[in-house]
Amino acid sequence: MRIVFVFLVLIAVSVYGGSMLFRSMQDGQLSVISGIGQSEAAPVPAQPAPASAAAPAGDTAVPVRQVAPGEAVTFNIKSGETTNSVADRLTQMGLARNALLFRLRVQWRGADGKLQAGDYQLTSGMSEDELIAALQAAKAKDSPITFIEGKRLEEFVEALEKTDTGIDSKRFLDLAKRGNFTYDFLETKPAGASLEGFLFPDTYRVIPGKTTAEDLIHQMLKKFGEQFPAAVREAGQKNTGLTVYQMVTVASIVEREAQVKEERPRVAAAYVNRLRDKEGLFADPTIQYAVGKPGDWWPVLRDSPRNIVPTSPYNSYIQGGVPPSPIASPGAAALKAVAEPEKSAIKYFVRNDVKNDGSHVFSNTLAEHEANRVRYSRQ
Repeated sequence: MRIVFVFLVLIAVSVYGGSMLFRSMQDGQLSVISGIGQSEAAPVPAQPAPASAAAPAGDTAVPVRQVAPGEAVTFNIKSGETTNSVADRLTQMGLARNALLFRLRVQWRGADGKLQAGDYQLTSGMSEDELIAALQAAKAKDSPITFIEGKRLEEFVEALEKTDTGIDSKRFLDLAKRGNFTYDFLETKPAGASLEGFLFPDTYRVIPGKTTAEDLIHQMLKKFGEQFPAAVREAGQKNTGLTVYQMVTVASIVEREAQVKEERPRVAAAYVNRLRDKEGLFADPTIQYAVGKPGDWWPVLRDSPRNIVPTSPYNSYIQGGVPPSPIASPGAAALKAVAEPEKSAIKYFVRNDVKNDGSHVFSNTLAEHEANRVRYSRQ
C-alpha cells in the first residue's frame, strides 16, 4: 500500500511540476520551479481553485480570504461536501499546502468520506495530519438553555439549575456577582457591582460537560455587546444624558413595566423626562426587586409603595435619580427604547385596567395622571 502511495505521489509531483514549468515558460519566467517534494522547506503558493470547487455544492463562489500565519479561523464543512471540495477550499485559504497532496493524504489515512460536517476551529500552520484528525472529530452534541427578558440574576441561576448542562450554577452566580469581566460597555459599571442587567436574555447552546460557567457568561456578555452596540450606546448617551450603566438600569425597569412592546419607547420617555426634571421614577418594579425572595421574586405590593422598605435605595418613590443598579436583564427592544426614547413631553402613565391587556394610558401632567388613575385604575 505504501509503495502504491509513493508511486501516486511521484506521479502527482511529475504532473504538477510539469504543469508549473509549462505555465512558467508561457509567462516568460526564467526561475527554476522547485520540486513539490521540498514543500516543507519552501511552501508552494496556493493555486486558485476553479469556481465550482471554491465553495460547497449549491453555494455561490466568492473570493476566499487567505489566512494569516498562526491565525485561528472557523472552517465549515457542509453536509454531503466532497473531500475534493474541502481540499480545494483549505488550499485556497492557505490552511493546506496543496489540494492534491491533501486528498492523497486523506486517502492514505483511510479518511476519505469520513470528514464530518460542521464548524471547526483551525489554525494556519497545522500539518495535514492535524487537519485531517480535526476534521474527523465528531462534534459534541450541544444543549439549549433559555434566559427570559425581565428576569433577575437569581432567576437565571434557577433556569440554569433546571437544565442538564453540567454548568456549575453556584460558580455562575459567584462570577456574575463579582462582575470582574472586561468589556467596553462595562466601563461605567461601579467597582464591585454585579453583572445584573448585562447578561443578555436569549437562547444559548452549550456543550454539556465542556462549556463552563465562565464560557457561558462570556457568551452572554458578547451577545449584549452585539444587541446594544457602541453606536447605539453613544447615541443614547447624547439623547438621555445617562451613562451606559444608567441606561441599562432604566431599560431593566422599562422591561418590567412595559408588557406591550410598542409602548416601550413611551415608557422610556416618561422615565427619561422625569430624570431630566429631577423627579422620582415612581416605579413599582424597583421596590419588588428590593423585597423579592426565592419563590416570589416579584411580589404583589399590598401596601403603598412609599411604606415598603422606605430606606432602601431601590424605593424609587422616595429616592430620587437612577436606582443603584439594574433590577433585571432587559432585551434588545427595551435597551433601544431607552437609547432612543419617544420625543414627547410624557412623564406619567397608569395601567389601563379597563382594557386589562397590559397597556397603559399616558399623560404629560400630574393633573392628567391623577384623572387617568381615577378613570382607568381598578378600584
